[in-house]
Order: sequence, then C-alpha cells, then structure tokens
Amino acid sequence: MNPERWQKLDELFHLALECEPGQRNAFIADACKGDEELRRELESMLEHHEQARDFIESPAYAIERDTLIDGPAETLLPGARLGHYKVRSHIAKGGMGEVYLAQDIELGRYVALKILPHTLFEDPDRLRRFEREARAASALNHPTS
Repeated sequence: MNPERWQKLDELFHLALECEPGQRNAFIADACKGDEELRRELESMLEHHEQARDFIESPAYAIERDTLIDGPAETLLPGARLGHYKVRSHIAKGGMGEVYLAQDIELGRYVALKILPHTLFEDPDRLRRFEREARAASALNHPTS
C-alpha cells in the first residue's frame, strides 16, 4: 500500500470511529465511493479495532507513566526497561513521539513501543487518538509472523 493510500485509510478509519454506530455504514459507503478495496480495508480495520478493544486494557504508556512524565524527555537506550518491555533499538521519531523496537519479556514477542511526550498526557483528544491508533496497529499481522 502506498503512503497516500495508507494516509487516506488512516484518516477514514479515525473519522469512522467518531461516527455514531448507526451512522457508520452510511459514512463508509459515502467515503469509499465505489472503491471496494478501500471499503474492505476500512471495514477490516474497524472490525479488528473492535476485536482489539479488550486487548489493550492497560497500554504500555500507563505502566511507566509517572516515571516518563517526571523523567527527562530523552531517547531510550537499548536495554532500557519499561515494565515488562525491554528496548532493543530506536526505530523512528514522529509528531506524536518516539518509536522503539522492544521485546515483551512476558510474552516473548517483539513489539513497537511509542513513547509520547508528556505534553500529550494533558490533551485528552490526542490521547484518545493515540489509543485508537494503538488498537488499529495491534490488529495488524506481519506476513512473516
């Protein structure tokens, strides 16, 4: 999927989540306007979002929230631990925070950890958007996993 297509899908996903449940199907039909592939992808993301709702009952940011808010906003080094996650490497820095490859020590799997700047904790709308993003990402499966 090219970046423009992903950006459109991501935008539609967030807009669909803001719709009342009874209005969502009409929104999807209008937003996808005959693009059946886009519609299938969007409906799949929304379905996985609903399935993942219980999966992220306590997001990783809640584990060390107080430590992160009080601590310096610096890049985590490989080997750093946040709860049951061990940082392996830095992946990227974006508008909402820093992303790391980490290992979930309890479940023995690799995950992406996004560390938010403390200013985001003060913005309920941005936190809700982040949680929706996390639920959507948790529904994705890499073909080699």
